[in-house]
Formats: sequence, C-alpha cells, structure tokens
Amino acid sequence: MILKSKSLTLKPLSQEDYKLLRIVRPCDEYYLMVGTDPAESIFLSDEKFNQSFSSLMKNETYWNIFKGSEIIGVAFLHSINTIDKQARYAVGIYNKKNWGQGYGQQITQTILKYAFDTLKLHKVDLKVLAYNKRAIASYLKSGFIQEGTLRENTYINDAWHDDIIMSILNHEFYSSN
Repeated sequence: MILKSKSLTLKPLSQEDYKLLRIVRPCDEYYLMVGTDPAESIFLSDEKFNQSFSSLMKNETYWNIFKGSEIIGVAFLHSINTIDKQARYAVGIYNKKNWGQGYGQQITQTILKYAFDTLKLHKVDLKVLAYNKRAIASYLKSGFIQEGTLRENTYINDAWHDDIIMSILNHEFYSSN
C-alpha cells in the first residue's frame, strides 16, 4: 500500500526500485545513528543486497521513502504481533541533506495512522540509541513516550551504548491528532 505524507511518498519495495537503490549511499553518520556497521551495509555487496532485496520484497510493511523520484530513506513496521496488537517501528533518512526538514515526523505520523487505522494495532514501540537526540526529539513530537532504557545494549565502535524504548498507544495517537 502506498502511503502519502505532506511532502513525501512511502512506497512498498518493488522491482522498479532495484536500480534506484543500487545507487543509494547512506552517509556514515546514518549508520552510527541506526547502530549498524557501515562495513556490513547491504549497499556494499551485490550478494548482500540481492538477498536483502528479495526478502524485503515480501514485507508489506516496509516502505521506501520518496521525495519526488529520489529514495531518501526507509521506514517499516516489524515484529508485528496480531494477538497483542503491537509492532515495532523503525525509520531512517539516509543523508544529512534531508535531516532537520521534519521528514522523520511526517513519516512517523503517516505510519502510525496506518498502524492504528488499517492494522488496528493497540501499541507501536521503537528502540533508539540514547545518543540519537534528533530522533528522540522527533519521536516525542510524534507522541511517543519513553518507557525505559536498555543499558549498554548495543556495541558500536568498540563501546557499549544504551537503547531507549519508546512507545505510543492508539488512544494517545488519536487524542493528539
């Protein structure tokens, strides 16, 4: 399902995206903010890219974020639990030129609306590195609350870092929108 925000379009991964994604090169700080080693990036090797692409093509809650015809990031819901009506959310904007524009909040609001209206979820949570202050501020503006801290949960650049768990409930989303 294609989702639209004020100035962006979120499209499920399609075969047409293959060539566009082969030229995407997230900046190094992107990897630091999402807790991934750039050397392990799916964008580096054809084999990793092809494996990930094939797998993600089957995921209906994985979207490429388009600004016009350019893919600027990715957003997805995963770990969807239909019994407890919960999912985990993740979003990433690949390059600094698109940071600080309010895109993260636009995307988050659009996906939360989909999660609560279409999937009928009760709760959406996320995990964010404690040092990713820009993302935390965006999530707070979108109505998420901090539930807790997973201490020294992620190992990046030879150091342990805390993860923050944040969530929003459907009635909190509806009362603020």
